[in-house]
Amino acid sequence: MRCLVLFFYLNSFELNVLNRMNKKRVLQCMAIIILACMVSHGYAQMIRNFPIDSKFGNLKSHSYPEFKIDKKTMVMGVGGQIRDTNNLLIMPTMLTQKGHIRYQVDNMGFLHRIWFLTPEEIKLAKEEEKLLKKQNPQKKFSIPFFQ
Repeated sequence: MRCLVLFFYLNSFELNVLNRMNKKRVLQCMAIIILACMVSHGYAQMIRNFPIDSKFGNLKSHSYPEFKIDKKTMVMGVGGQIRDTNNLLIMPTMLTQKGHIRYQVDNMGFLHRIWFLTPEEIKLAKEEEKLLKKQNPQKKFSIPFFQ
């Protein structure tokens, strides 16, 4: 019984508050909420920015902590991160994917970060490699293409 009385009291309180607020103010609040929802969906479709020193490669096989990228076998360092195409973390021992990646190496030569690429990012990375081969065929460095 007490719950019903409290429920009716709260409803009458809300109606009084809404009556005090003018309709323009209510519409403004609703517009802000709708815009906030729309903006959050826009961030989900942004292209990721990769570090300047990240490299493009193809993950062929893996057996944690060893990863075979292109023709090199590399070891993942302590605290290494793997991110999928949605930029979500994948635990290194749970990795089942293979494919085109961006990877970053730390000071000691261990793998530090791996990102699996979307089809659009793969196209951009291949264009970057073509530019590198045209500009400096001997030197190996990365252009900040995504920044």
